[in-house]
Amino acid sequence: YSIPSIMAAKEMVGRALELPTTEGVKFERRLFQGLFGTEDQKEGMSAFVEKRAADFKDK
Repeated sequence: YSIPSIMAAKEMVGRALELPTTEGVKFERRLFQGLFGTEDQKEGMSAFVEKRAADFKDK
C-alpha cells in the first residue's frame, strides 16, 4: 500500500462529515490531483497494466 494514498483517504473520510457535498467534492479532487503525479501512482498504474503486485516507495 502507498502511505501517501492511505493518508489522503483518511483525511478525506475525516472531513467528509464536516463539508457540504460541493465542497467535499472539491476537496477530494484536490487530494486526487496531488496524488496523481506521484511515483507511487505511476508504479500502481504500471503494476495494474502488467498484472503484477505494485512495489510502492511511498513517494
